[in-house]
Amino acid sequence: MQAGKFIQASDISSVQINGSYPCFGGNGLRGYAEKYNWEGDYPLIGRQGALCGNVNYAFGQFYATEHAIVVECFTDTYPRWAFYFLDILNLNQYATATAQPGLSVKTINEIQIPLPPLAEQHRIVTAIELAFEQLDKIAASLG
Repeated sequence: MQAGKFIQASDISSVQINGSYPCFGGNGLRGYAEKYNWEGDYPLIGRQGALCGNVNYAFGQFYATEHAIVVECFTDTYPRWAFYFLDILNLNQYATATAQPGLSVKTINEIQIPLPPLAEQHRIVTAIELAFEQLDKIAASLG
């Protein structure tokens, strides 16, 4: 796990321009930047503020700010599974109880995570995403 890098607020656009990259902060998508500092599929954990501990998912080329923790998965860990698992852990409970709540990489690294076999991780993700699709269809039919 590694925190992202600082970027000037003026270097983040609210509109995606051709050639710009998604920019993720501690609360998810913050806007778009002209450069990227990560490439691949990664769960991201917000590390500061009232919403610290929230989990997002980034893929492709993107910029992660210093307020996001990028979770690099081992070869036997499916990043989508790690995203769903981290999301249900309620990581906010590990935040410091100060005026500006925060999570440290050290604290998160100490959390024990059971790791099922890779094939089982894929089955779990498929089941979760199928359930979400069905829920979306139900919600759409209710208007």
